[in-house]
This record gives sequence, C-alpha cells and structure tokens, in this order.
Amino acid sequence: MKTANFRHIVWIYMAIMAMACSAETPRGADKRTQEAGRRIDVKRFGAKGDGKADDSRAIQAALDSAAMGDTVYIPKGTYLVHTLRLVPNVHLVADGVLKQPKALAGQFAIEKQHSDAPLFRAHRVSNVYLSFRAETVNEAIYASQSSNITIAESDIQGDSTNRRPFPAVLWYSCSACRVVGSTISQVGGARESPKVYHPGTAVRVLSSSGVTISGNHLHHNGENGIFIHDSGDVEIDGNYIHHNGMSGIQIAFNTADRVTNYRITNNQLEYNAADAIDINNRAHGRVVAINALIASNYSRANGFVNGESTPDGSGMGTLIGVSDVTLSGNRAFENNRPALYIEGCGDITANRNVTDGAFELVGQWENIRMQGNTFHTLRVLSNAEGRLLDIRHSEIASLQLPNGIRIDSLNIIENQINSGPVNFNMEGSLKFEGNRLKSAHDAGALLLVNVGSASLLGNHIDNAKNAAITVRKTALNVRIDSNFVTSGGTWIHNFGPPNIKINKNKVQERVAKSKQ
Repeated sequence: MKTANFRHIVWIYMAIMAMACSAETPRGADKRTQEAGRRIDVKRFGAKGDGKADDSRAIQAALDSAAMGDTVYIPKGTYLVHTLRLVPNVHLVADGVLKQPKALAGQFAIEKQHSDAPLFRAHRVSNVYLSFRAETVNEAIYASQSSNITIAESDIQGDSTNRRPFPAVLWYSCSACRVVGSTISQVGGARESPKVYHPGTAVRVLSSSGVTISGNHLHHNGENGIFIHDSGDVEIDGNYIHHNGMSGIQIAFNTADRVTNYRITNNQLEYNAADAIDINNRAHGRVVAINALIASNYSRANGFVNGESTPDGSGMGTLIGVSDVTLSGNRAFENNRPALYIEGCGDITANRNVTDGAFELVGQWENIRMQGNTFHTLRVLSNAEGRLLDIRHSEIASLQLPNGIRIDSLNIIENQINSGPVNFNMEGSLKFEGNRLKSAHDAGALLLVNVGSASLLGNHIDNAKNAAITVRKTALNVRIDSNFVTSGGTWIHNFGPPNIKINKNKVQERVAKSKQ
C-alpha cells in the first residue's frame, strides 16, 4: 500500500472515530469539539517549509488550534523546528521534513538521559498518531506518563556527528505506545573500537508497559537498536535491526518484577557489535521469571567491529538471571559468541533452533530442556551446577563437559553427536540413551569417570580406535545395555566399578580403510 493511500485511510478512520466521540458529547460542550476530525494544514498558520524560517510557532499554533480527532498536516518542504508540544487526541501527518537546528544538540549522560529540546514532547498526553519524516539532533519524541501514542510509517534520521546523542524515541512511564513500520538511523556515530562504545539508541523504553515495536528498520545507530529497562508486556516483532554499536535488542532490570511478558519474534538481527538479544538480570542476585518467547528470529555476524571481535555477540540470546524463557525456531550463523548463553537461570526451553554456534551453560540453573536443535557444541563451564539438563532429538557436533560439574539429572536422549569423546566426570545421574555417537579420538568415544548412576541404553557408537567405552572405578551404578558398538579397538575398558551391569550389547569390529 502506498504511503499516501495509507495516510488517507488513516484520516478517514480518525474522522469516523472523532464523529463517534462527538455523538457522545453533552449539549453545551465546546463547539470546536463538535467539529472534530478536520485536516489542518500548517501553511494556514504561516509555516514556510523553505528550510530557512523557524516554523516551530506556526506548527505549534496549528496543533493548539486542533480539536479532538483533528489531524495537523505538514505538506512537502523542509521545516526548521525546535520543539513541538503534542496535544491529546490530536494527530500529525507530515509529507515534509522536520529538521532541528544543529545548535540544539545535547549530550546524553547517566545524570541527564533526556534532552531539553526534543522534536516532539508529550507529557500526560494520550491518543496521538504520528507519521512524519525528521532530521533530529535530540530525541524525535520524548514522551512521559503518556498512553496510546503511535509512531507509524515514519523516517527518523539522527545526528551521526554527536558521540553522546539522546535516543531517537524515548518512552518513559508510558503505556500502550507503539513504533511501527518506521526507519530510525544515524543516532550517533558508528562504533570504531571493539573495546569502547558510546550512546545512540533508536528506541529506548523506560518503566513502561504495553509497548509494541513492530516492522521497523533500525540501523547504523551508535548503541542499541532497542533498549528496554524495567518494563513489561512488550512485543518486538518483525524488525530489521543491523549495524548498531551494541546489542540489537537489550533488556535490563531495575524493579525486576516489572520485567515480564515479552514476545521477541520474527526479527532479523545482523552486524550489531554486541549480542543479537541480551536479557541481563545479573545485578539482582535472584532469578526472575519473565515469561518470554524468543521465536523465529534470524541473526548473523553479530559481535564484531571492523572485523575484530568484541566481548559480546551471541546469536539467539544471552540470558542471565532469568526464568520462564522459551527459544523456538531461531536461526543464528557466524556470530562471535555462543549462539545461546545461559548463566544463573531458572527454567529455560530451547526447541527447534538451528545454529553453527555453541550453547553455553554457566553457573547454576534449575531446569534446561533442549529438543530438536541443531548446534555445534554444548559447552558447560567448570563448577556449573544444575538440577536438570535434558537434551533430546538434536544434532550436535560435540559435547564439552568439564570435570567437577554437578547436574542432578543429565538426560541425553536420541541425539546425533558427531564428534567424541564424551567425558562424564560429574556429580549426579546420567541417562545416555538412543544416541548415535561417532568418534575418531585417541581417547575413544565415551568415558565414564565419575557419576552417581548411569544408564547407557540403546546407543549406536562408532569408534575409530582404542576402547569405545571406558568405565572407571569411581563411576557408580552403571548399566550398559543393548548398545550397538563398532570399534577399531576393544569395545570396552572396564576398570571394575561397583554395581556395573553389562547386557545384550552388540559389538562389531571396525574395519580399517586400506591405504591407497
């Protein structure tokens, strides 16, 4: 649908809604309210649009003259503007370009996170639709304690020469606000160093709820594509987010209980200098259930600056200190860091994801369930502790399980594991059942060094040389049953652990390939 037709339909819709509101207006109300739904051209109020005159007062006068449901229209041209105050229930559509003077540019700081001169300012304003083009040196909009504000089909270009710019869109303590179908770029300069980054975020959401960010193109901004802090009930869907100086999407915590109900779906995240999606609750010291779905996203080549690796760059997600997160149907390739990084989490589910990267587990966790994934490496870092790790029906290049970890229940069921050996030197119980494991390593295919109990049942193990399975004395209560083993050496080295049971295994000698 062409933009002009889209806006025409929007105006008709606004007029119908305004007439509905007018029909309910009590007798004796302001006459202007009875005439709501008009299109008000800023040229009637003296706006020049010549790129030279200051059109702030003229456009503000048009906004102030409007009644409920009216739309202020800005025709083609370039309009120099300082700050415009939005009016409740009054909309704005611009075919012209709104341009802020360079002299207005402010500097973002932790102590001052919003400017004194945004392009649009909304405080306790509701029911506003905006569609515009802008070149801004501060925020395109700073809205506080406002509701039902929509930015749609807009094009916002920031100041790429400012190393500490304010975000393009800033929602603070807002509800039911949206950024849809819009392009936001050049908010701050490009990141130049893997070690240092600077501000410049496309969409920044603070202490808000009911936020929708959908169908946008967010690119070449100094910091994040989307940054959300202490907010809930958020939908981030169908955005193309690339070449930003930090994470494509970052979610941070303050009052941790507010961060809940997230849907991050169908986004394309590429060439961002940090993670594709970063959800970090490390500071609170407790796990927070956030009820998040991360699904059907595509990521590629995140975590680099000018070809050099940064400290970040996960492909599907960095999850720290959170629970009740499901990752499903995501694809991630050529990213710097592990595709999925899980640290100190509660319940995490990862199903049907595909990546050339690793899944990495750090610290403590409750229940991690992975099913139907394709990934390169499962990597568990030293001293990790988990209640349940359940991996099923997946294709994995290798399992890296260091000595000294504790997993109460480690279930590895019906997977294709393409490279051994797999080493188990852990506290807890193991089920290794129905897997296909291939190894060409000198250490063999499967080593049981230390385990509280282990069931090796119904696996197909193809081992190139030496013993396929090695069981040390410190491995307790081991059952090896109904496996099919092909080995270039002896099929098992049994060092006589207590209570070992070996039954119904089929062993075939591996025939070495003849040398040509």
